[in-house]
Amino acid sequence: MRRTLLTLLGAIAAFGVLTASYATAELPTEGGASAIVSQAGN
Repeated sequence: MRRTLLTLLGAIAAFGVLTASYATAELPTEGGASAIVSQAGN
């Protein structure tokens, strides 16, 4: 029972960390995305 609760708490904590890192990530701007696409085409 204790292992199940610790595993569940660990999963919730990991999900929270991933959510926070995704929320604070700097997403590329419109110009940056088009530059990446043009480089991939070359």
